Amino acid sequence: MNTTPHAIRAKLRKDMPTRAAYSSDASLFRRVPAAVLEPSSAQDVLDGIAYARERGWSIVGRGGGSSVAGNAIGDGLVIDTSRYFNRILNIDLEAKTATVEPGVICDQLRDAAAPHGLTYGPDPSTHSRCTIGGMVANNACGSHSVAYGTSADNLVDITLALADGREVTFNTDGCDDPQLHDALSALYTENQELIQRELGRFPRQVSGYGLHYLGTDMAKAIAGSEGTLGVITRMTVRLVDKPKHTALAVLSFADVFAAADAAPKLRQPGVATIEGMGGDLLDALRSKNGQEHAGENLPGQPHAGGWLYCETEGDTLEEAIAAAEALTTTVEHTGAVVVSDHAEARALWRIREASAGTVTRLPDGGEAWPNWEDSAVPPENLASYLRGLYDLMDTYGYRGIPFGHFGEGCVHVRISFDFHSTEGITNFNNFMNDAATLVTKHGGSLSGEHGDGRARSSLLHTMYSPEMRAIFEEFKLLFDPQRIMNPGVLVWADAVTDGLRMEPAQRAHEITPVQLFPRDNGSFTDAVNRCVGVSACRSMDGAMCPSFQITHDEIHSTRGRARILSELFRGETITGDDAESALDLCLSCKACASECPVNVDMATYKAEFLNDHYAGRVRPRVHYLMGWLPILSHIAHKLPLVPRITNWALHAPVVSTAVAKLGGVDTGRPLISFAPESLQKWARKRSGADGGAAGSRERIVLWPDSFNNKLNTGPARAAVETLEMLGYEVIIPEGFVCCGLTWHSTGQLAMTRRVLEHSAHVLKPYLDQGLQVVALEPSCTVMLQHDATTQTADPAVRELAEATHTFAEIVAPKIQALVAEGKVRKHSGSILTQVHCHEKSLGDPQQSSLILAALGYDEEQIQTGCCGLAGNWGFEDGHAEMSLELGERELFPRVREHDGPVVADGFSCRTQVEQGTGTQAQHVAEIVRDVLREELG
Repeated sequence: MNTTPHAIRAKLRKDMPTRAAYSSDASLFRRVPAAVLEPSSAQDVLDGIAYARERGWSIVGRGGGSSVAGNAIGDGLVIDTSRYFNRILNIDLEAKTATVEPGVICDQLRDAAAPHGLTYGPDPSTHSRCTIGGMVANNACGSHSVAYGTSADNLVDITLALADGREVTFNTDGCDDPQLHDALSALYTENQELIQRELGRFPRQVSGYGLHYLGTDMAKAIAGSEGTLGVITRMTVRLVDKPKHTALAVLSFADVFAAADAAPKLRQPGVATIEGMGGDLLDALRSKNGQEHAGENLPGQPHAGGWLYCETEGDTLEEAIAAAEALTTTVEHTGAVVVSDHAEARALWRIREASAGTVTRLPDGGEAWPNWEDSAVPPENLASYLRGLYDLMDTYGYRGIPFGHFGEGCVHVRISFDFHSTEGITNFNNFMNDAATLVTKHGGSLSGEHGDGRARSSLLHTMYSPEMRAIFEEFKLLFDPQRIMNPGVLVWADAVTDGLRMEPAQRAHEITPVQLFPRDNGSFTDAVNRCVGVSACRSMDGAMCPSFQITHDEIHSTRGRARILSELFRGETITGDDAESALDLCLSCKACASECPVNVDMATYKAEFLNDHYAGRVRPRVHYLMGWLPILSHIAHKLPLVPRITNWALHAPVVSTAVAKLGGVDTGRPLISFAPESLQKWARKRSGADGGAAGSRERIVLWPDSFNNKLNTGPARAAVETLEMLGYEVIIPEGFVCCGLTWHSTGQLAMTRRVLEHSAHVLKPYLDQGLQVVALEPSCTVMLQHDATTQTADPAVRELAEATHTFAEIVAPKIQALVAEGKVRKHSGSILTQVHCHEKSLGDPQQSSLILAALGYDEEQIQTGCCGLAGNWGFEDGHAEMSLELGERELFPRVREHDGPVVADGFSCRTQVEQGTGTQAQHVAEIVRDVLREELG
């Protein structure tokens, strides 16, 4: 008989895309759950547990899913508290505590406490998306643990929902269930000598259960239990005073061993962090998107072998700076810098915080993976342990880049394991066992803050005696006698090779790509495997991922989509239709291509998938209408009066609705219009005018993209006039040229390649003369500069990519010179800028900012990334509502409030602003043209 309430059954998600999205976390492991529950209350959790028990399912609690040890996955019921069970219930200013539900994000709590001069001490590098519940479950720490300790150290009380349906609270007084309290007390008393001998030897020993806390604070003994005892429903955590002032001392060393040797000597009063990084980390960061200057402010560049980040605190800025400067004389080093400016310090910290993702790609592009990423030793043993770890990696032919909390002896490293062959997996297993033996010989712990999970639980026999492991099992059974809570973790553990996500079976139905994927060995699967799950795409900061920031649904995160594609390649669970539905809300905004620490480019993956999915099939109507828009508009402008007749049809109430429905376009927003006259025709009509004297000026080619050529020619005409006033002869190629973007975004890749190759050869005569090509539309510019060369190996396309520059890149130095020479005066006023998402991700919006600054304008930029229209996406049926909702995040309200010009170089951005607010945004070329007309005549 089914006794579970109907309400909870209705909340369960059993669809295959959801289950696939939750099949992994940030670890190497894969478990496809039977269902996912997103509770909004403790009762929902209890009802979900009852439902799972009725079906014999295992149960695992999950927060942000940023676990690199595989603690947050299971093949039964996954209870995700992050979406709805995430309220801050109380902040007690007198007691300096906060009572929270488990799904509260770390930064959410820190932001709520900040106005009161308080903060939450533990701060993992995933603080923008990890949950307090997940942090406590794994006993996470973060960079400031030197000052504030682990999650256990900051836990006041905790309530668990147990497998038998009870809710039990633990605190310093023990447990509010008398029977369980007595059993736990007896367990500790009977084994106190052994517990004191083997547990709690140094702060970062988090492997196994924290039984050493049972005698003083049962709540802390629950921390680090990794969901194996129950599901957290509430916690009270300690808050600490937010430092009044901080400074950052960055010390460089000859190698990482010297940094490790120096770290424990820097543990002094007022020092809150002692973070270490290996020298190769900066090389890996530079290889990401070609960032040659990454970390250029670090001392000892470019040859330092290791660094320590030491943050100091003080009641005054002078005290914090003095403490930081004192550290530079405490140990020998090869260079040092002290930073007190907040922005400079944040820029340096971002290098450290990006480490977990960055080092999954080695400087040469090779893959590196977690699993031995969290070992810890007493700090005084760190240098010796690191030397041994490097020797062990050499023995196996592995490479890795260490970073971590050196001041507490904790090392994070991603290692170049091979999961493509049986031999590679055997070597991986052997290495894990040898590494466990090595860290144990150094008095260390398999895990320093991530928990053991499926990564290391089976290796606990190297670290703990059989007697201690038997006590662990007894402890687990007091809570969960049927062993249904996160089985396979800590006790009765899964083997380290059990259920690897990247085993050879992942490639059973691999899609042979049309795109080149040059950074991923030409493999679509390798490209998707860039997603290691660090979950930056679940952050509410930055531009990634817009659809997740609206829905808060794991499916609509970049990670969720990557997991679904990975399952598709297996051919076991996901169909092409499932994958298409999951990718439907991907805007192809490319924010992930830069904000993801490993440059997952879901726009490119979506294009590849759609190309394969619709091979030999009829496509959605909107793919033909919007995908082929460049050719349709080119044909329209070949026929007299057709653009004007078409515009009438597209905006006549009855006709426009019919056209929209016929073309698969959402009727919730107006359709676009054609320009009455194309840019190319306008240019032909004015040939021989002021700018046309051949040979008298420097020649430059203006790329006639379809948007500025056929839909709205105002920005392009302004660009031509501006370039002419700056002394250029502007050449606009005749005939049809296009970057292929609309075909690419709709997954019509053969046509993308044909269009690119055709266009490159149209421009070949100009390229052979060494002429520069100026592009106006940011999405087309990024397509030409970055994506074009991943579509075809045609040398002409590569030449075109290398010759292409943005309008602002060409114009900025000219405007700066005119202002410096007094030929153009500075203006005043405020300009609001919506940077196109592609330019924000892969371009250089700073060039436009330089122009506006030179002209004297005070620029404010929209910070939320994509405007929400995203080219064809916002016009597709079913997308208009979310598209406009994305605009309401920041763009529309700021435009409505702004008194002054709005700059949006993207055609889509200008369309979105107009349709959402009624305001006419301008291209920066129009701003510059108007100024030069006024100043130069």
